[in-house]
Amino acid sequence: MGGISLQSVERSVAQTPLVGQILARLADAERVVIRAIKAHLAEIDPPDPEPADTSADQLPASPTDVMRDLLDRSMYTRPDDSRTALYLSLLSDLLPDEARILAALSDGSAYPVIDIAEPLLGTSTALVLTNASTVGRAAGVTLPHHTPLYVTRMVLTGLAVIGPEGGNSMYDDYEMLLTDASVNMAIAKARRGIRSARVIRRTVRISELGQELWEAAK
Repeated sequence: MGGISLQSVERSVAQTPLVGQILARLADAERVVIRAIKAHLAEIDPPDPEPADTSADQLPASPTDVMRDLLDRSMYTRPDDSRTALYLSLLSDLLPDEARILAALSDGSAYPVIDIAEPLLGTSTALVLTNASTVGRAAGVTLPHHTPLYVTRMVLTGLAVIGPEGGNSMYDDYEMLLTDASVNMAIAKARRGIRSARVIRRTVRISELGQELWEAAK
């Protein structure tokens, strides 16, 4: 045995058919055990999710793509679906205080509105304040001093309409509105020397679209 190394003996044993089969089976068993251990560890501590794909395919659509998609969808949209989409869009743009105003107007009531303008010559008009109204306080809005903005927004979106001056039954309401601090400030600002500011009396009520929206959403 003096001239035979241990490594050569091991190679000779490994080359024996029976021993080679045993070693191969042990290697297969070892791989099975390793896979089982990895699977168990993955269940206990799952790997972190891969970062979101930021490739060009995930970039926001261009305005052209959005318009093309809207036009394509309009070809197959039913009237009921279009009406629902319109109502959802109007509601998503509606502020909480504006929703209260819509509720106050929903019974068909009209509320006084006052515009304050500078006393210009001829038919020219320079408005200092528009759509001041008692409807905000009547509706219980949280920011009554922003009622002119709320009413303006609702008129622009078609949920409310501005009409002519109310009758004698609204006299006291107009007088009350003239005591509002923001209205008084606008009157003082619009005054030009001895010429007083112009006070334009009108009304606000719910529109047909606003009534449809209220009936659909209440």
